[in-house]
Amino acid sequence: MGTITEPRIYLDHNATSPLRPEARDALDDALARVYGNPSSLHSEGRAARAILDDARDAVAALVQSLPSEIVFTSGGTEAISAAVRGVCDRAPDALRRIVVSAVEHSAVLEAADLAARRGFVVVRVPVDADGRVQVERFETQLGEGVALAALQWANSETGVLQPIEEVGRVCRARGVPFLVDAVQAAGKLPLDPKKACADLLALSSHKIGGPQGVGALVVRSGISLVPLVAGGAQEKRRRGGTENVAGIAAFGAAARVALHSMTHEARRLLRLRAKIETQLLDSCDGIRFHAQGVSRLPTTTNFAIAGVPGETLVIAADLAGIALSTGSACSSGAVEPSHVLRAMGYDDAHARGAVRLSLGWSTTPDEVERFLGRFPGIVAQVRHGLARRPDAIGEPR
Repeated sequence: MGTITEPRIYLDHNATSPLRPEARDALDDALARVYGNPSSLHSEGRAARAILDDARDAVAALVQSLPSEIVFTSGGTEAISAAVRGVCDRAPDALRRIVVSAVEHSAVLEAADLAARRGFVVVRVPVDADGRVQVERFETQLGEGVALAALQWANSETGVLQPIEEVGRVCRARGVPFLVDAVQAAGKLPLDPKKACADLLALSSHKIGGPQGVGALVVRSGISLVPLVAGGAQEKRRRGGTENVAGIAAFGAAARVALHSMTHEARRLLRLRAKIETQLLDSCDGIRFHAQGVSRLPTTTNFAIAGVPGETLVIAADLAGIALSTGSACSSGAVEPSHVLRAMGYDDAHARGAVRLSLGWSTTPDEVERFLGRFPGIVAQVRHGLARRPDAIGEPR
């Protein structure tokens, strides 16, 4: 490939979006200026508490919730675990079923599986070929004995939006607590937990341009949880431990910018995504996009190219200065097929070929132009290499 002198092209915002300047400023200011414990009564402690309160207001505004409903966590995964464990630990013996979709993020699926080890039964509701849950199918699983239902607002791999409001209304009518994973959706489209009948809503700072290691669980007023992290009165006894003041300040700053720019950014990124998909369709033989026929996040496109393993393509792109990702999860060094694409009906070979491209606040038209100019050549190079080494496809690692 030769030496890449141009700036790298970052198209993996669904994994982590770069830190926004406003978030960096808030982080630096809090680290430099505030050093008190927010639980302390003295002036330094009150200054730290004021920063938390300000950030809590900002995060609440982003998701149209009350500040009192925001519980700060170490990230989206902890928020989800706190919701699942918190509900299940309070559930009476008669409620021992957890209903989730088959395409949930591993944070939800693994939290549910942990509950299964403690006697709960986990039901995974299938999705259609576009990766969407059918409301009627989900509803049929909400019979007697359901302790919790969970559904993502948007899929991290395909960007597909789920029928959250419809499922939420059914859960509310059945009296089933409803957890919504909004990690990917927050900051990209308007969220209203009340309309969605969401009792619990998980958020993550670094998906919206805040720092890693910070998140939130929105707990609807009246919902009581056993705390996942005990040991203090912080967060109204819903999450023990001294809060990450600087990180939370930056989360709040990112939330403010995301809310203010959401409508404009959605339109801008939708245009860029449409350009990418249109031109890749013309320039890459054998490309197949996933879930193009349903509503998706404006930031996300997922595709596979016939005969080209996704992992190989992502590595080749990285060497050429482009950051993409596969739709696969790595476990113990072995790349597994995307459980999302498998749930959509694709076989393992196709699921292993999936590549995700995700845009964000820092994506520029120049980045997209450079990507489109470079990517077809990368595909051709990978295909040429595979043609010379046909045994390389699927060889053991």
